[in-house]
Amino acid sequence: MKQKQHRPVSQFRWRAAQKHTLEKWLQKDLQQLREKNEQDTLPLLLHYASMYPDSAAILEIGCGPICISQFLPQKNKTYLDPLLDDFRRLFPGKLPEGHFIASGAEKIDAPSSSFDLIICNHAIACSKNPELIMHEIERLLTPHGRLILTMTTHSALEARLHYFGECCAPSICHNMRPYYYALSGIVRTLERHFIIAQEMTGHSSYAQFPLFKRVERTFVCTLRHQEAHPSDPSIPESKP
Repeated sequence: MKQKQHRPVSQFRWRAAQKHTLEKWLQKDLQQLREKNEQDTLPLLLHYASMYPDSAAILEIGCGPICISQFLPQKNKTYLDPLLDDFRRLFPGKLPEGHFIASGAEKIDAPSSSFDLIICNHAIACSKNPELIMHEIERLLTPHGRLILTMTTHSALEARLHYFGECCAPSICHNMRPYYYALSGIVRTLERHFIIAQEMTGHSSYAQFPLFKRVERTFVCTLRHQEAHPSDPSIPESKP
């Protein structure tokens, strides 16, 4: 049976979401958020980065102005975000050295099998077409590469209501991310392209309605022909 896929949002809807994202960054403390990411996210990234040589290539999709992969030991870094030019103006001198691509991730100007580690931190839900991004990541990973994807999953009810809102009244959703994924939805999306080698849960929260539970999750994925290597070091325990 053919698996259901999210319908891509319009260019207008995506631009509205990007504008809202930029407005939110105007109110944030970059240094504070960077320190929080170093504490919450960096240990896991360092764990997997240690499996690759210093010459390995890393791509960070949706890097924002934080660019968390700058703290990994590898030197070959590519940072991708459609708002990068805006971030340079907003945070002058705060972005690290590296190769920058100011575009979405649906089509990336890089040869196939270019990256050993691809990091996608809360970017899929803000994209224009997640399915195309999955295709690009699959194309860009080296045979023994890994995708580390972090996102917030929503209850099935909230994800369904958001989907209907996007279909029937998109104007009321402009201040929200274009995509709300339930756990089953993102698992199906990932499994169309990858093997999920590990799933970890982070903090959870609730929207205004108690049934709308939101959970931060991280998925570590390999290409479908490449199982996780049995000699890999143990994976850090997920947070409760």
